Amino acid sequence: MNKSQSIKLLENEGWTKADAMRALEVIDFSTNPDEITIRRAISLFAGSELIKRQRLQAAQKGLVTKKSNEIEKNNQEYAAKIEKLKKYQKQENEKYETEIQNLSDTNKVLEMKLKGINVQNSELIHANEELKKDNKALKNLIDEIRLKLAMSTKKLLQYDDSEIRQALIIMFKSTLG
Repeated sequence: MNKSQSIKLLENEGWTKADAMRALEVIDFSTNPDEITIRRAISLFAGSELIKRQRLQAAQKGLVTKKSNEIEKNNQEYAAKIEKLKKYQKQENEKYETEIQNLSDTNKVLEMKLKGINVQNSELIHANEELKKDNKALKNLIDEIRLKLAMSTKKLLQYDDSEIRQALIIMFKSTLG
């Protein structure tokens, strides 16, 4: 029996390929051993060595299972956190979109008010220019009246009557401001 046949024999009996190869390392296959020789050689390995190996494998499988459970738990926690963050981000986006819409509406209202104020400002500027023209015309008229009054007063002051003169001076002073 060769080595590959021996490994298949042991695998059919529930051995792992790695355990079968380790157990068969002590056999010299150049002598073409029979099945009984192979079974005697592996009997030493099959006892305490195999049990020890199986216990180590069971312990490793336990560690793997424990790690797998931890990884799964972490994955679930992270998935929950990601979902929570997505939900929070969605809420924040909706809140900011609402706020942006409100600000946009406010901006439109303010633009309309600004247009109204600009129209009023133009009207006030035009009215101010008209008032300036009217004020200038009134000032010229008042200056003309004062000049005529001053000239008339000068003529009256040439007369001798002192009371008339004093009354005219008082009146003249009050009109000049």
